[in-house]
Amino acid sequence: MYVTLAKYNLLIICMKTIHMDLDLVNKALVSMIIEKNLLHIGKPVYEEVLSRLNKKYHCYLPDCYEYPEYLSEILKEVFGDAHKVIVKEIRKELEEFSDKERVGIFLEVINR
Repeated sequence: MYVTLAKYNLLIICMKTIHMDLDLVNKALVSMIIEKNLLHIGKPVYEEVLSRLNKKYHCYLPDCYEYPEYLSEILKEVFGDAHKVIVKEIRKELEEFSDKERVGIFLEVINR
């Protein structure tokens, strides 16, 4: 089958767009699961984590998808060794998505 350069370039652009869209979906998923688990503990805890993320790293919860080390550090500050329980719950909910490269990296980093 003969594919022109223009069709090939269009295909590449479409594939990159789909990949970017899926990455945004994964980012939203990770953010929602973090939020759900923190809110399950309590709204003051959720607000404390958000406040510390903002003060220390100038970021918000969705940014933790790209910078999971920020979330990991804040959870350790707020909960000490008990942060492992929260990480375990987040991991459990995201496990089925861990085959996605960025989600797998996120889980690996917060699990350290």
